[in-house]
This record gives sequence, structure tokens and C-alpha cells, in this order.
Amino acid sequence: MIVAVVASALAASPSVAQAEDEAVATPASLTQVLSCQSRDALGTFAELLFLQNRPPAWMRPSKLPTALDGMIGLYGFAVEGKVSVFGEPVDHVYFLSDWVVALLPRASAERVIAAQKMTRAPIAMTEQYYRFVDPETGPMIGGFAPTGDAMAKVFVDAFGGGPGAKTAKEPPSPETKMLLVGCNYAVASQEDFLAAARGAEDTMRKAGADIRRMVEEGEARPPR
Repeated sequence: MIVAVVASALAASPSVAQAEDEAVATPASLTQVLSCQSRDALGTFAELLFLQNRPPAWMRPSKLPTALDGMIGLYGFAVEGKVSVFGEPVDHVYFLSDWVVALLPRASAERVIAAQKMTRAPIAMTEQYYRFVDPETGPMIGGFAPTGDAMAKVFVDAFGGGPGAKTAKEPPSPETKMLLVGCNYAVASQEDFLAAARGAEDTMRKAGADIRRMVEEGEARPPR
């Protein structure tokens, strides 16, 4: 959820005009999207997958794996063909706001993080890495831990327990075995991103407080 908070803040920036020539939806163009190489191709996939509900034959909607439990606004697709993220082959991709990512084992993700010279973002509650292709307008190459634990913490703060949590006071996992790696196409500066990242934890605390207030006023109920 912290990543979604940051993405939402960045998404408020103006969008980039689409090119006149529409990109073709192929495994190769999806690889370009994952690797921050084609905003035009991203527009093509967004149109086909979410506006027309007409994915190409080599893509099909897929349930989220257990590693991504608790993440909100995440849409998964199984893919066929030669699709990769910065050289790491993948068979599933995920769309989250302005993010297009793949779930990689930590060792593979760390190879990408090192090769792409990403920097750890200033967020203590979760693990996120970044590098801007253009510091003024993006896009941003990124890697981050699944944020279901962060969402669970909001419910712990609000209700004393979270959906699917083993115990009410279980803290977020210190190190996950998988990381999401890909590209954030929000049109924003590195300065904007870092400001949003520094304020993410305060936003999360406010979200928990708002939920708690709604419960106390009878406007919401604890999750079952």
C-alpha cells in the first residue's frame, strides 16, 4: 500500500501526450514496457487490457500469488513468449497504478537492482529501490517488496488485527523472499518522488487513524 500511496502522489502530475503511431502489443513490446523503454507501448497495453478488455492471445488474466496477498489495485496477467524485465525472464506481469512490474526471487531482483544502479528509497516501513531515467520527468526504474504487510499494519492499528494476519501484533516481514521489479511511468521528478516517499509513513498512519475513527463512529466494520 505504501507503494500505491507514492504512486498516487506521482500520478497527480500531468500525463505525457501519446505518440500518433500506436505501438504493437507483443512480448517484445511488453519487455520494453517493463524495462522503462516505451511509454507508447504502455498506452497500447492499457487500452487493450483495461479499456477494451481484449488482451492479446499470449496474455491472460491471472490470480495473484500468495506472495502478493493483501495488495490492493494490483492486476496480474500470465504471459507467453519471451518476456523479461531487465534481462530476467518472467511468465507473469502485474499492473499497479503507473507501475508495470514482475515478481522476482530476491537474488534475481538484487541482480537487477545492482545492474540498474538503483538507490534505496527513504521509506522505513518497507523496502523500495529507484533510479530515474530522467530526474525531471521520469520514468522511474524501481524494485519494491510486496506491501501486503504494510496494509495489514493499517488494520492492526485500526482494529487490533489484520485480514489473514497470523497474530494481531505480528510486525511486517524484515526481508521478503520476492521483490517486484519494473517501471513506474508516472510523469514526475525525482524530487517529487522523494517527497512522497518521505511522507508515505505519515500517510499510512493517517489512513489507520481515519479507519479507526470510522469504526468508532459506526461508519465501518472490522474485516472478517
